[in-house]
Amino acid sequence: MLIIVCSVKNAPGATTLGLGLAALWPENNAVLLECDPEGGDLAARFGHHPQPGLTGLAAVARTEDAQVDLGEHAQELGVGARVVLAPPGDAAAAAVQTLTYSGIEVLRRAADEQAVILDIGRLARGKPGIRLAAVADHVLIVAGAQLSDALQVQARLEWLRPELSGRLWLVRSGDNGYGSAELSRELKVPVLGEMPTSRLVAGALAGRLQVPNWRRLKLARAMRDMAITLTTAQPASILPPDTAAERLVAVEARS
Repeated sequence: MLIIVCSVKNAPGATTLGLGLAALWPENNAVLLECDPEGGDLAARFGHHPQPGLTGLAAVARTEDAQVDLGEHAQELGVGARVVLAPPGDAAAAAVQTLTYSGIEVLRRAADEQAVILDIGRLARGKPGIRLAAVADHVLIVAGAQLSDALQVQARLEWLRPELSGRLWLVRSGDNGYGSAELSRELKVPVLGEMPTSRLVAGALAGRLQVPNWRRLKLARAMRDMAITLTTAQPASILPPDTAAERLVAVEARS
């Protein structure tokens, strides 16, 4: 299963959600790829070296047709999530670019065997993340629940929906604003779950706090529930690996 986690504006918790899903995935076989071109922060936050990581994976994906073991490029962080870390600075963007344009088939094959979660940061038209979202089974947009947040999502739905082959979900972030039912009704997008504000869980998943029992807290339970829902939800359309390239041609033509 290939899952995209993203936002459309600001930073309402996409990386927190991606890490939480990877750490709490029911089958314990999920891996998170730090595919935000402006990312590359997780290694420093958790005291890891960025290699092995996304740079090595991108190099292998460009030259190798065989199935790649993502575990060889992943590191386990202190919160229990296996992550393919991105390097800081421009190197992150270069690795994401290479993987996006040369490694789609590798990601799809890996996603046939395990949950592959990609944190792509902000979802923007014409950016590499759209190519990844186009072949994903599920695309999760993390958004706040204020009117301004809903309008930012709504403004992108007209061009985003035709690009996707899988299911589009909203994840409501924060405690105030519209409720999930209101957001789903107004935007006509199902809400996968809610991310209530939690300083402790957010701090643990940002590498700032040591919270031994963070998995018991409300936000962690909510993310685990979302992971369980994804394992049972049927994607709108599952592309076999050999048709992923055809889908990308269509996306490129519309860009």
